[in-house]
Formats: sequence, C-alpha cells, structure tokens
Amino acid sequence: PSSSVPAQACQDCTCSNEIDPSSGLFKIVCEFQQCNENCDLGYEYVETNLYDCCGKCVQKQCILNLNGTKQLLNEGETWSSPENMCEHYTCMRNGDTLTALNSQIICPHFQESNCHPDTIQTAANGCCKICVEIDKACKLISMKTLVSRHGCQSEHEVEMPYCEGSCNTFTKYSEAAAAMEHSCSCCKETRSSNRTVDLLCLNGGKITHTYMYVEECGCGHTECTTTAGLRARKKRSSMLL
Repeated sequence: PSSSVPAQACQDCTCSNEIDPSSGLFKIVCEFQQCNENCDLGYEYVETNLYDCCGKCVQKQCILNLNGTKQLLNEGETWSSPENMCEHYTCMRNGDTLTALNSQIICPHFQESNCHPDTIQTAANGCCKICVEIDKACKLISMKTLVSRHGCQSEHEVEMPYCEGSCNTFTKYSEAAAAMEHSCSCCKETRSSNRTVDLLCLNGGKITHTYMYVEECGCGHTECTTTAGLRARKKRSSMLL
C-alpha cells in the first residue's frame, strides 16, 4: 500500500489500502497528472504535442522592471517612459528568448539664443528641442521681375517682394483631448497694397495691370492639410504672372 505502480502515460497510479472484494487484492487507484498552467508574467501556457502530458510556459512578452514598475512589451514593440522620452526599449527575439534592448537618442546641439522668440518646442520624438532659427524666420524678401500678361510685358523689371521663412508648426499628443493635436502656421503677407504697371504689347499698344505688392510678412494660422499647402503655392505662383 501507498507504493507507486507503473501505469499508462500521463497517469499517476498508487496501491491503495482498499481491498478489491472480487480479487482480495489491494485496489490500484489512478488519476491523471495535474498540469501546472500558472505561468510567470510575460509567459503563456501552450500545449506542445499529443505525446507530452503537459504543455509548457512560453515567453510571449518582454518584461521591463523600472523603478519597481513592470512594463510588458510585445515582440518588435518600442516603449519609452513618459519621464524620459530620450530612452527607448525595444523587445527583440534571440532564439527562444525575448529581451528588451535599450537605446538612447542623441540630440543635436541646441542653442536657445539662436531661436526666434516663442518658437521653441519639443520634436516629434518627444526628446530633442527644436525651434525656428532667427535667420530662417518668416520675413519679407525683395525681388524684381518682368511682369507678363496676355502677351504683353513690362518695359522694366518691377519690384515684387514676397514672404519666405519658417513658422511655428507642431503635432503632439493632447492628454485632455485624448488625440493628436495639430497646429500649423505659414509665412504669408500681413500687409499689402495694390499697384499698377504698364505693359507693352507686340502690336504697339499698352495695357494697365494691377498686382499685389507685399509690404509686410508674418506667421498666420492655417489648416494642417496638403491641400492648404498646394493652395498657398498656387497663390504665390499666380502673383508672379
């Protein structure tokens, strides 16, 4: 009694103290093996094959333990702590093992004194600082060009200033709205006036043409869409005709 008895696979059999009336021998009691399906964090219990009594725990995720807080990452997933967006952890596979590899973002040199006021912001990577540099800010650019229209052309080049430069544009996650927040602005005229110029035609005639003369430039809010950018470029092209 109480001794282990050889049995079929995946069963544990024991000689009991109970007597079988028909044979007068101790009964053999069998039960199927109990598989431990409780796996550690990041592991999952899976069945292996028909010949194994129990499955096994297989690693499915990387486990990060940062300052007592555990973070799970799927294979190929990259994660950064909100407190340090310059540090990244990526879950990579090496054979049967998943390991979280650490990497750091190295930001280019940032000189705040070179920035245009109120344009300093965090880059899309959430780590580095960027801004519109003073020499690249929105400003009025002088230009002279011949004006042509309907086969007629100005006798001399006409002064036709235009706006060029960078403005403050960003895309970031808004916790309040639980969505991405977009803010776009473009360099455009803030003050202009209409001017006229005489155009000489091939038949010896003359026509008067009115065009927009840009006097001042600045950053103005615009929609963050591709079509908005195309409209702005087309508008500028028409001004030069």
